[in-house]
Amino acid sequence: MRPQAADTAGARAATPRISLFWRTFLLLALLIGVSLGATLGIAGLLDRAPPEQRLAWEVASVVNLTRSALVSAEPDRRLDLLDQLAHEEEVRVLPKEPEDRIDDAATGPRLRALQPRLRQLLGAGTRVACRVNGTDGVWISFEIDGDDYWLILPRARVERQFGPGIGLLGLIAAGLSLLGALLISRLVNRPLADLSRAIARLSRGQAPPPLAEQGPTEIAALNRRFNRLARDLARLDADRSLALAGISHDIRSPLARLRMEIELAPLEAGERASMAEDIERIDRIVGQFVQYARIAEPPRTERVDVAALLAGLEHGYRGAIEAGELVLEIDAAQALHWIGDPTDLHRALANLIDNSMRYGRAAAGEPARVQLRAQRSSDGLSIEVRDHGPGVPPADLDRLLEPFARMDSARGESGGSGLGLAIVERLARRYGGGLRLVNLPAGGLSASLTLPDYRGMVEVGRPPAR
Repeated sequence: MRPQAADTAGARAATPRISLFWRTFLLLALLIGVSLGATLGIAGLLDRAPPEQRLAWEVASVVNLTRSALVSAEPDRRLDLLDQLAHEEEVRVLPKEPEDRIDDAATGPRLRALQPRLRQLLGAGTRVACRVNGTDGVWISFEIDGDDYWLILPRARVERQFGPGIGLLGLIAAGLSLLGALLISRLVNRPLADLSRAIARLSRGQAPPPLAEQGPTEIAALNRRFNRLARDLARLDADRSLALAGISHDIRSPLARLRMEIELAPLEAGERASMAEDIERIDRIVGQFVQYARIAEPPRTERVDVAALLAGLEHGYRGAIEAGELVLEIDAAQALHWIGDPTDLHRALANLIDNSMRYGRAAAGEPARVQLRAQRSSDGLSIEVRDHGPGVPPADLDRLLEPFARMDSARGESGGSGLGLAIVERLARRYGGGLRLVNLPAGGLSASLTLPDYRGMVEVGRPPAR
């Protein structure tokens, strides 16, 4: 990756991003908040009187009407009037005595707020209490012709007038609205989340489950096109694998006959070795074609002993090490493990080492010095393979990960097909990881391979490491 491109990618990765789900939810929440705020503000402007003031007016009207009725009634009918008020209106009137026991602790803050308002309406001597002489109720004192009386209303009848405040109603409405916004956001974004997961599986070469083709017109049309694309790609992969398998069989059979004929032909040893080497090179190239095509197949999953696999890998290069062509240094913990296909891991590491052997020599004639370091990461395996060769021009680092891409110096008799690093990169993406090439300051090339444990699906929103 070029330094400038790497800096740009790092800046983009450092920028905090918000998912479409939360963006939709926050926009709906903002709309709901502004609407409720405006509604509550308008309601406050239209209804300026607080509930205590409205209740004071109603209680003052009851007191004044009761006083007027008692004053205007004939003396012998006043008792009947009081009984009628008690039975039909639940309003009782009792004389106020100096020895009355008034319990101010039983009076709540909202009823205490009535007292100053009632004093403005009924007179300075008006008093409000909720318990007098051990009897609960709303007791309001008033005066008739210089005598003090209590007007008693049921407490539930008065407190019912208050009801919940407009602020509480606003909070309840806001909570219900936000819950609805959350459900709507999830409903709206679910098709996109399903599409994102399907694309993640498709990018790893796995067949995604068909997306629902019902629902809104735009989503249904998009899902239908994606399903058709996934089917076409699956058919293309199958045809490619079949074609490459057939090519492999058709080519390797004549190669085997050629190898046998070379062994039997009256040739000098040098000529026989050169021709056998060409045949082996062709066979390796054909094998790489087949390996690249078969990566689309689902991997088998098991717990891999990485240390044991690396020991077997080193043994496979014993001939090159003893011949002085390779110096291989492996650094890995004994208890290192990974969840995935051991064949994939062996193939990826072998391709990286082969690439370093072919292009990572410090000078012609010297052995290739390759350093392999494997360690456990938070979610899988992290591997770095270093060589001490001339490195790669920064402009070509990304291009080398593409199929059939090779450096000009790699052409000719090197035997490379341009698929080695592409196979490693595709294997890494199969597990949700990636391959990154970096030129080392001291010289040489570093290939960093990340292989998360196989979970069956790459996490949504997690790009492959490049």
